[in-house]
Order: sequence, then C-alpha cells, then structure tokens
Amino acid sequence: MVNPVFDRLVGEDVDDVEGLTAYALYKKHKRAWSAGFRTENDRGPTPEEDAAFAKAVSTEDQLDRYRKDARDILIAFANATVEDARPEIEQEAITARIERAASEAGSQTAFWKQVQFGVVASAINTLILIILAVGIRLAGIDVLTMIDSIEPQTAEALSDQ
Repeated sequence: MVNPVFDRLVGEDVDDVEGLTAYALYKKHKRAWSAGFRTENDRGPTPEEDAAFAKAVSTEDQLDRYRKDARDILIAFANATVEDARPEIEQEAITARIERAASEAGSQTAFWKQVQFGVVASAINTLILIILAVGIRLAGIDVLTMIDSIEPQTAEALSDQ
C-alpha cells in the first residue's frame, strides 16, 4: 500500500536519515493519536478515521515540523556521540602531539650526535697529522727544506721548455 506521508517525508531517497526520522515521528504521533482515540471511544479508529488523521497532519506546516524535529533529534544524537567520544578524541590528540614532539626531539638528538661525530673525526684527523709530523721530524726529514729544494728545480725545468 502506498503511504502518501512516507512519500512526502522520505520520497525516493530511502537512505535519507532525516526523512526517515521525520516519518518515525509521524508514526509516533499517529500511535499516540490512536491510543487516545481508543481511550475516548472504547474502540480503535476505522480506516476512514486513520485516513482523516493522515490528511490532517499532512499539511506542509506539520510535515516541516516533523522534519525540524527530526533534524533536532539527529543533531542531538550527533552531539551526544561526539561528547561520548570526546575523551578518546582528546587522548588521541594528546598522543599525536607527544609523538610529534618526540620525533622532533629525536631529530635534534640526531643532529647533536652528528656534531659529536664530526668533532671526534676532526680530532682523530688532527692527531694523525701531528703523529706524522713528529714522526717525520724524528726521522730527520725536514719537509720545508725538501719543498724549497723542489721549487728551484721546477722553475729551471719550466725555463728549459
């Protein structure tokens, strides 16, 4: 059976959560009306009386009220869901900040380790050069005299060409 109220609130989009919630509010209203009708008349409403109720509440104003109430319910539900998840969201945000800070601190530590390695490497290089210089001197080799003696020979060789 085709339900005109369903068609007007939900339409073709059966995944429309707001429209479906509005239709549920209509059905809740209809059940409350039906229960009141039973109490007052000692009987259930006839199909004609059901149709009269549906027609009475199918005004655009009433359908808009169902939609607005549905929207309010869904917003309240979303807010409650966010509030319930807030501690977890905050914890994840704090954890992410701590991990980012640790990563930055780790890269600073790596920088200082590289500086330390550079200083140690320079010290070892300097020590090797000192040992070589002392060793050459102890061997009786005068490097400056050797360089001076090479220079005039090079100048003579170039002038011969």
